[in-house]
Amino acid sequence: MSIDDSDACRSKDLQAPAAAEFAEFPASWYRLCSSDMVKPGPFARKVFDRRLVAYRRKSGEVVVMDAICGHLGADLGLGAVTDDCLECPFHGWKYGSDGRCREVPSCTTPPEFAAQRIFPCQERHGSIYFFNGAKPTFPLPFFMDEDPQGYRSIAPRRFEAPCTWYMVNAHAFDVQHFESVHGRRLVEPLKVDVPAPFARRSRYLAEVLNNNLHSLLLQRLVSDRVTITLTIWGGTFAVVTGDFGRSRSRFFVISEPTSEGHTMCDVAVFTPQISNPVIGPILAPLMLRIRRWLTTGYLQHERAGLGTPRYNPHSLIEADQEMVRYFQWAAQLK
Repeated sequence: MSIDDSDACRSKDLQAPAAAEFAEFPASWYRLCSSDMVKPGPFARKVFDRRLVAYRRKSGEVVVMDAICGHLGADLGLGAVTDDCLECPFHGWKYGSDGRCREVPSCTTPPEFAAQRIFPCQERHGSIYFFNGAKPTFPLPFFMDEDPQGYRSIAPRRFEAPCTWYMVNAHAFDVQHFESVHGRRLVEPLKVDVPAPFARRSRYLAEVLNNNLHSLLLQRLVSDRVTITLTIWGGTFAVVTGDFGRSRSRFFVISEPTSEGHTMCDVAVFTPQISNPVIGPILAPLMLRIRRWLTTGYLQHERAGLGTPRYNPHSLIEADQEMVRYFQWAAQLK
């Protein structure tokens, strides 16, 4: 189903959806782990309210499936990879890349029920991503009109936000907080559109105010103006670009909801590939570490200064109308 908010954008109705209307764990892309965690054996961790496991086939292809064996509940993450299958450590049942059990040592034919749920996955820039659904409803996001091969990345940094995923990503449409929280005074009105199904984007040109050390450094060393673009895919996958004239910032904030109603945020930064074979291997990792430190610190500073924000559909005002439209859109993402 394609999500289109054209009617919502024309509406002046500020009625926000009830909290119960939002999906607890939206059908979207999430980061499972670093690529090097899935070799030579499997890797498993708890995501949402379940445990997932990833393993590699001989070809190098990654497979992601439910980690709790459907037989008697053993953890497949403690098993072994054998003949392109994931072998359960308890009774030796072997599951193939399609989730079906291929072999049960004590049976001639595996029972019909012996199958694990498979999650679509993709490996890129040293990370393994999976889609929470039987089939992706949109491609793994990247920066609009940019080739992923033209960029480098580094292991993301993670922090916990004490609020729901839709509150985390509402910041892209929260006009009131840009100046008070980020020190960004809008020069032009916020522009909001839907560039693709299951994506909602905000763009703005802002003046960088001198209200903290980070902003002061930007003013003095880079620019006092910035154009920000925030594209929220599937409600949880934020693709962020910042253009400061002489400098550009590119990063993801991937929101992973928890069963407790909080959100784990993975911050992945990117820099363009450096073609010079002499300075590239030295300069690129240094630039990535600096950007990761600046970006993660900037976001953690915001989180630490806000306490525990809570969604209240009855307290929103006229100035929140773009945020309300975002909430209306996000509530459709079941």
